[in-house]
Amino acid sequence: MLLELTIKNIALIESLRVEFAQGFNVLTGETGAGKSIVVDSINLALGGRADRDLIRTGAEKASVQALFDISNNPRALDFAKELDIDVEDGIIAIRRELSREGRNICRVQDVVVPLATLKRLTTQLMDVHGQHEHQALMNPARHLGFLDAYAGEPVTAARDEVAALHAARGKIASQLKCLMNDVSEKERLFDMLSFQAQEIAAAKLKSGEEEKLKKKLSVLENSEKIRQGVEAAYTLVYQGDGRAPSAQEGLLRSAEAMDRIASLDERYNALAGRLRELYYGAQDVGYELQALMDDLDFEPQLLDKIAGRLDLIGRLERKYGATVEEVIAFGAEAEARLNELKRGDESITALKKQYKEADAKLREACGTLTGLRKAAAGKLAGAICEQLKDLGMGKTRFEVRVEPEPKPTATGMDKTEFMISPNPGEPMKPLASIASGGEISRVMLALKAISVDSEGVDAMVFDEIDTGVSGRMAQVVGEKMCLIARNRQVLSITHLPQIAALGDAHFLVEKIAGESRTDTHVRLLDDDGRAHELARLVGGASETESSLTHARNMLREAEERKAEL
Repeated sequence: MLLELTIKNIALIESLRVEFAQGFNVLTGETGAGKSIVVDSINLALGGRADRDLIRTGAEKASVQALFDISNNPRALDFAKELDIDVEDGIIAIRRELSREGRNICRVQDVVVPLATLKRLTTQLMDVHGQHEHQALMNPARHLGFLDAYAGEPVTAARDEVAALHAARGKIASQLKCLMNDVSEKERLFDMLSFQAQEIAAAKLKSGEEEKLKKKLSVLENSEKIRQGVEAAYTLVYQGDGRAPSAQEGLLRSAEAMDRIASLDERYNALAGRLRELYYGAQDVGYELQALMDDLDFEPQLLDKIAGRLDLIGRLERKYGATVEEVIAFGAEAEARLNELKRGDESITALKKQYKEADAKLREACGTLTGLRKAAAGKLAGAICEQLKDLGMGKTRFEVRVEPEPKPTATGMDKTEFMISPNPGEPMKPLASIASGGEISRVMLALKAISVDSEGVDAMVFDEIDTGVSGRMAQVVGEKMCLIARNRQVLSITHLPQIAALGDAHFLVEKIAGESRTDTHVRLLDDDGRAHELARLVGGASETESSLTHARNMLREAEERKAEL
């Protein structure tokens, strides 16, 4: 149940803390006092839409905190445990923070959680019924959701299976559509891919080829310079030029000279050895230079051949990729797509078979789902009729009609519509076309009363569910809320004195204008305060002694009626 609601800087509320009671809580107040702000704040805490327009004028931040007692809610306790959130004494705090910069923070026990996680938790704590659900009830397209929610896990599991099979069939259908594109487009694509694949294949590219060719081209373009350098080095190191000995010959003579005096000192001997090593090294260099000279027989045709090859590679790179590797990869992909097109007819035949099988499975699953829905529809209609008896519509006949749709969808092959006959002898007609506002409110209350146990929530909020009812029917609606409040906490925003009188706790929402700002306050009324508020609801703007007496009588009679219930 909701223990406490703390609101800061939401619309007209600067700071507000409300402690709610067990049982039946009613909130009343003049039009525009801010009752909707309280409901919006509750919705915000439960994970509803975070609109920055909710932030009070002049404030940069706003927040709502809801304190719940979940000690008797096993599902909520298990979910908190799953989140590794400590719930001390069964109390859990849910907080939502907004800022004008767009920040939207959700906290559970001061632990920041994603909005989706917050919603998964709060759906197990409280259900808010507002005017939009009246509109949903008037929309036949939404009736299937009411039926599935009532049917529970068996239908949910079957519907999930249908959705998965529908998605699988859709994937096959998309593949078929791609393969069965316009024939001329396929031929154009085939010709293009054939040309691309053949052009790249004919080039016989190799990874790393371009870099090697560029290096070789550079050597060829500098062939004369290279020849001159190698020949000069060879002459100086090995051959000599006739005017002076070569480097190797000079080193040999130096070594022989040191050999002649080597016996006189170890140092001379060591230098002789080093000079001889240098001689051998120079001799090896000479051999290598001679080999290089033998390889310097450049062919002009080779230069043209390499330049042409690089030009081909450059053209392919401009068309198919920045590198040789990318061009090769492009060619492989073109070949693969070409093969896929060649296999197109075979693939189409195979996919058509797969589609037929997937469609059969989907329709079979839809049939199972339809059976479950029809069984649940009969039970739901019976349960609604029982609830409507308590709401003064004992002669009403109600039917949840489940009719077939021609094509499977992600939700099955069913169209559901609520049918009603409020008076004996009248034929069943669509609820949306004949029900009055009061009848719609009572049907919705019946649905909510039925869903209390199936949804397992501890608290329910009814935002002006009494729309369209008055007099005796208002009393009946209020009594039904009292019965629900025996096992669940109920918060009702109402403008009817008959319902307000039945509350276990009565809160007044009022707007107080200050010198520069207007603020909304919520306060718990005592017996005298309740009498005055009921007198206002009964008599309008002017309170008279008779309206006050009537209000006190209503409170006394309400207590007696609650005791009887």
